[in-house]
Amino acid sequence: MLSKSWLHAWSTFPDLRFKVGRKKSMKLVDMERTLIRYLHDNTPFERFYLNIDIENQDSASHVEKLIAPIATKTCLKEISLLLFLWGASFTLPDEIFASENLTTIRVSAPRIHPNSVWMTMTNPVIKCVSSLRELHLEGVTISEEALHHILSSCCLLETIELLHSCEGFKTIKIKNLPRLYELNISFCSLYENSTTLEISDVPKLGVFSYYRQYVFQSHIPLVIDPFNSHSISVRRVRQLKLVDVIIDNTCLDMIKSGFPFLVSLTFGLTYWKLTTFHFSSSSIKRLFLYSFPDTLIDIQVHAPKLLIFDFSCNTLPSLLFPISSLKQLSVSLRLKHPVDVSFFLNMREALRLSRKCDLHIHLSQPLVDMDIDIDDLRTRLLLPPATNVQELRFQTTEDECMWERSPFFDAFFEICHPKRVYAKPDVRFKHNNHFCRLMLREVLEKKTITTTTTTGIVYWPRSLKHVQLRQALDKKWETLTNSHRSFLDGSTPDVYMYFNLNWC
Repeated sequence: MLSKSWLHAWSTFPDLRFKVGRKKSMKLVDMERTLIRYLHDNTPFERFYLNIDIENQDSASHVEKLIAPIATKTCLKEISLLLFLWGASFTLPDEIFASENLTTIRVSAPRIHPNSVWMTMTNPVIKCVSSLRELHLEGVTISEEALHHILSSCCLLETIELLHSCEGFKTIKIKNLPRLYELNISFCSLYENSTTLEISDVPKLGVFSYYRQYVFQSHIPLVIDPFNSHSISVRRVRQLKLVDVIIDNTCLDMIKSGFPFLVSLTFGLTYWKLTTFHFSSSSIKRLFLYSFPDTLIDIQVHAPKLLIFDFSCNTLPSLLFPISSLKQLSVSLRLKHPVDVSFFLNMREALRLSRKCDLHIHLSQPLVDMDIDIDDLRTRLLLPPATNVQELRFQTTEDECMWERSPFFDAFFEICHPKRVYAKPDVRFKHNNHFCRLMLREVLEKKTITTTTTTGIVYWPRSLKHVQLRQALDKKWETLTNSHRSFLDGSTPDVYMYFNLNWC
């Protein structure tokens, strides 16, 4: 119940946000009606956000015509398009750069149908040369000439993100951008050729990410050298991320000397060929390593300022940090082969490296196939169970024998006593949640079972004072009682449970 003077007050809001299409709040005709009113009344707005499902080519053409006059509004500062195309293609209007006050352009097309969004720039009108600060393109097909024209015109850019928008490029040129701070580049390689990355005169570049995905894994990828001393000037980079780029010891040596201010380093090295990974840095504080091959057996890091180390792989190599004082260690393992006593001994040694640890374990091998001698493990252990494991995330894949006795957790609780456990159901068999069943049997029913694969007495249930659980992060913790039996015995499928374990 408002007065007539308030009737159209809402339309002066400086942000326009539309969600149009499948299971979304608006239809295309509703958005069109609103835009026509804004344009007819010349109502100013600063930000335009569109999240839309486009079902056919007629709808795509219609949306193209609606966006063109919006992009030319001088009041517009930010335009963001999230386009889901279903059997249609979409061409961004040439006017997309026509607002002289535009600071941010964000166009994202999730790769449901690749090569569906085009930026042709046949008659480019770039008026935002002195205002544009951020350019984000994801899944947008653009030519080398058009991209280089944009980057050379808008010399005050601070953030550039090119995700799957440089396919087939021979050269990516990032030059003469004195304010550029963040650069993220990723693309799929369909060809057996290299893409030359030329970066120069970017004195403020602090964040750099380079990700190249190879579509045909059978092809031997060529070495890409994004750090050619003749073409790149990135000494002030503080955060560096390299994924699926072939790196060797020579390149590692270059990183050690060429990035004196590096604080965070991420490596995704699917194509690492050596059995060892040795790295040293006087400035690094956060190191992330993942997608290493199973042949890697030894990691040594000499970094006195290292605080966080995150490792993800299929095996657990030996870890050595001679002069670092880690505060956080995160290990993610996708185990595809049976583990033995040596695995748990190696894991216990790794847990000594940091004050706090998080473990994520995904088992592809059925638990009952693991032949672990608990007595042998207990004899060879030189340390008591670690108490610094903050969280354990656990899941299996296609384990049909979840209700059988397995020594895996018996061995695991010999080396550590985690504070919290996030237990996911089996990926295929949704009724199977091994950790839930373990809590039912050992805590509620107190039934310790000995099988041919387990020797000796299981001690860990005696060290467990009490258990709390909840089904979601927004729920309250509840003490584990018989009332929760249906959640634990598999009666309720697809149950994700959080456990809080209080040890003696």
